[in-house]
Amino acid sequence: MSRPIAVVVSSYTVLTDQRSRASGNFSTKWFSSCSSMDIEVTVDGVANNDITFSMAIDKGGNDELKFSEVRNGSRLAYVSSNTFYICKVNTPANQKKNFTVTIKPA
Repeated sequence: MSRPIAVVVSSYTVLTDQRSRASGNFSTKWFSSCSSMDIEVTVDGVANNDITFSMAIDKGGNDELKFSEVRNGSRLAYVSSNTFYICKVNTPANQKKNFTVTIKPA
């Protein structure tokens, strides 16, 4: 089993004073030898297939949306960045808990 690229705790809702951001920045930069990223989404340690979100790169104003409709089991093309964040979270109405996103090299 390989080491994850990143493990991120995300809010189920928008952070205070933000338009769509639900997490802090995280890095994928030092894993440049992989070609893809596999996404695992869990709530309280249990896989969750109902949450979807986007991933953007913080550029200090005009942020770049890189991926949309990301969910548990998604495979994304590898992108190297020190300033990724989770945004535009969609959760079921009864899902009012933060969630963990584990990004693994593929």
